[in-house]
Amino acid sequence: MLVVRKRGAWLCAGLIAVLLVAAALRFCGLEWDGGIGAHPDERYVVGVAEGLRWPNRLNPFEVAPDFAYGHLPVYLLALAAGLARGVDPLLVGRVLAAAFDVGTVVLTFALGRRAYGERAGLLAAAFVALMVLHVQQAHFYTADVLLAFFTLGALWFAVRLAERGRSRDAALAGLWAGLALGSKFSAGLLALPLGAAWAGLPGGSGARWRRALESGAAALAAFALTNPFAVLAFPTFWHNVAQQAGIARGALDVPYTRQFHATWPYLYPIEQQLRWGMGWPLGLVAFGGLAYGVWRAVREPPRRAEWVLLAWSVPVFAFAGALYARFPRYWLPLTPVLAVYAAHLGMRNLPERCPTETFGKVVRNADCGGPARESPLKRGVRHVGGVRYILTVSFLIYFPLIYSLLQCLAFVNIYRSPHPWVAASEWLYEHVPRGAVVAVEQWDHPLPLDTSGYEVRVLPVFDEDGPEKWAAMEETLAEANVVVVASQRGYGTLARWPARYPRMAHYYRALFESRLGFKPVACFGRYPRLGPLVLVDDPAAGLDFVLPESCRPTAPLVWHLGRLDESFSVYDHPLVVVWQR
Repeated sequence: MLVVRKRGAWLCAGLIAVLLVAAALRFCGLEWDGGIGAHPDERYVVGVAEGLRWPNRLNPFEVAPDFAYGHLPVYLLALAAGLARGVDPLLVGRVLAAAFDVGTVVLTFALGRRAYGERAGLLAAAFVALMVLHVQQAHFYTADVLLAFFTLGALWFAVRLAERGRSRDAALAGLWAGLALGSKFSAGLLALPLGAAWAGLPGGSGARWRRALESGAAALAAFALTNPFAVLAFPTFWHNVAQQAGIARGALDVPYTRQFHATWPYLYPIEQQLRWGMGWPLGLVAFGGLAYGVWRAVREPPRRAEWVLLAWSVPVFAFAGALYARFPRYWLPLTPVLAVYAAHLGMRNLPERCPTETFGKVVRNADCGGPARESPLKRGVRHVGGVRYILTVSFLIYFPLIYSLLQCLAFVNIYRSPHPWVAASEWLYEHVPRGAVVAVEQWDHPLPLDTSGYEVRVLPVFDEDGPEKWAAMEETLAEANVVVVASQRGYGTLARWPARYPRMAHYYRALFESRLGFKPVACFGRYPRLGPLVLVDDPAAGLDFVLPESCRPTAPLVWHLGRLDESFSVYDHPLVVVWQR
């Protein structure tokens, strides 16, 4: 009894420590952009929430007819902002996002504990707590953060349903699935793990159908109550969802998905997770854990809980990896389950008993309760058990945890300095006289932030190359005093697509080489930093021009990460380059 209590106390202390670290990383720097709303999806959701009015205007379609997300995130923000009067709704949304992602850490622990035991659950929670993808996305109030939270809850109750077959678990699994669907329609894939839970229930087809009806009814009720106007105006809702699905598949061409041209399905999103979303150590263990779980399922029948996890992770991996729009945030509902697989892989490959043998001695391990064992040296094998233990713990547990912690600490350091768009605007106010013509790029944030007193012209860089476009480009450039490139959205995409944008590729090369009559005069960025080490992504990697010298960070140690997905940097730490005639 004393051992059980001691173990429970250590588990509780470990979970509290994980949650404190998770909260510290997520609530740090919530005003990362000075309140300008630099993330377009977040700005969109917050704007719709601000447009709602009780009791006369509760329909999100009246504010934004093309709104394609679930309505639950909008209603939650509107309610929270109404309770927190006087607080910027943007900040309220970010507090909610951080809180929901801490909740995702808790649910990861619960799911891992249910599937593979307490130690695996705690380790999985630690992996998610220290995952840069989750830390960054917790600073944005988007539907994906809520989707991940409610998805984990649905999976947890689905596992309980598969193991216990109780009516209560069926209803709660459906309820959480309905809330996930009310956040984003891609949660419809939750029908697969719920179906896996129903299929494995004992008691014949009658019992399975009853549980399925209970889950389905709860899901539909939760969706209808949180998305009433999606039900009442279903044709509008479905049209918007179908349009977004077409964009995600690449059937509809929009500027913000052209960055994925010539990227490989599956390989590109996995690479992005390894480079920064999870980091190399954790990412390799996580994807290895998923592969190991599938391999074991082929060799031997999985347990009911494992069927549920596989019925979610494999289809979501196949679906998200094949999309044309390969945004890393689309993997948020999957990464906690990958963390569970990573924890299971690490814990399963530990030796059954703690290897405390020493050279030439027989040792009884009292802590592990194991019997006396002959040392590997006496068996003619030099401390094989100890080496295995050290290697397993180091490469599957400690190294991913330490690397992820250091990566997160480096990342959150970007929030200690002003947003580059704010810094660039201050520079423009001071160095560019009022009345000057400032050329900015289409589909990017116009700078300076306060355009009063400046004549801002938009360069139609994303239009198809043709006479009309280039007449407008040349006219604007001829009159501009300053050219501002607020991020890599333009050159990072268009210069890589010479077959479609041959003149744009030439334009960017000439601009960066100062052959258009403009020279770079200022560069603003902020980078993940840990002491003397700076982590740098290079949006111009692979292009035939380089960034200006002033854009290169000065630090004793610089780690070049190569080209990362633009969503990693363009929201919270874009690189701004200013050219002046």
